[in-house]
Amino acid sequence: MSELGAKVIGDHRVRYLIVGAGTNVLYFCLFWLGWHLLEGTVSYLVLTAATNLSTALIVYPFYRTFVFGRSDQTWLRGFWKFYTVYLVGLVTSLLGMPFLVEVVGAPVLLATVIMLAIQPVVSYLLHRFWTFA
Repeated sequence: MSELGAKVIGDHRVRYLIVGAGTNVLYFCLFWLGWHLLEGTVSYLVLTAATNLSTALIVYPFYRTFVFGRSDQTWLRGFWKFYTVYLVGLVTSLLGMPFLVEVVGAPVLLATVIMLAIQPVVSYLLHRFWTFA
């Protein structure tokens, strides 16, 4: 790897963007799959909560090791702090999704994309200065 490439990948902010993009793709894919498999049987808000927890469980190890390089606290304690930040995103989604779907009239999948787009900055700051501080 070139010196520039090593320097870029050595920056936790770049690693955060890489893992964060993958996290959003994973979240959307899980939500999309659930929406199409369970449509009409499960509320989009229940699906939002289930997708939030599922995604957090899958991506936590990547944030812990690759992005922030932390392994000094137990997995469970670290996950609890990590998921507390994820709960901010969940609450945002549980408030924003009904507004977008019921009031604005956006389709559920579009509302999901909009919610995914507004959460990364807040979650980065919370993870950087609290979860993995």
